[in-house]
Amino acid sequence: MLTDNESTQTKEDGLLAVKRAISAYAQSEKVKSGLIWICQVADQVAAMQDPGRQQGSMLLKTLTQMVIDESDLAGRITGDRRWHEIGKMIRMALVMINSGVPQETAFHLTQALTRVTSIGGQAAAVLKANRLF
Repeated sequence: MLTDNESTQTKEDGLLAVKRAISAYAQSEKVKSGLIWICQVADQVAAMQDPGRQQGSMLLKTLTQMVIDESDLAGRITGDRRWHEIGKMIRMALVMINSGVPQETAFHLTQALTRVTSIGGQAAAVLKANRLF
């Protein structure tokens, strides 16, 4: 049998889990969209000739850094270390962009996208279990 203290503790834990799930789901959707945009822009930049390629590359670098920042923010908000690994993958894609081979980003971005989708799915399951989805 639960005492009043144990019941309150469980409710607070459940509320914390829901708050984390909401944050994780929202961040996963933002990062997932950003990763898809980076892939699309990288393909376009790879097909460009100078000087358009240089300008496109600058845009691609900016977009990639924004997604890295969102991934870092997600890790801080949720406390989930998987976001750190996702950030590493996106940073590796940025290395490819900085090296002048944006077409080589797909591998790293796909790995990141798989992990982000997993986090979003787990968060959605928590929200669904709590009848919030």
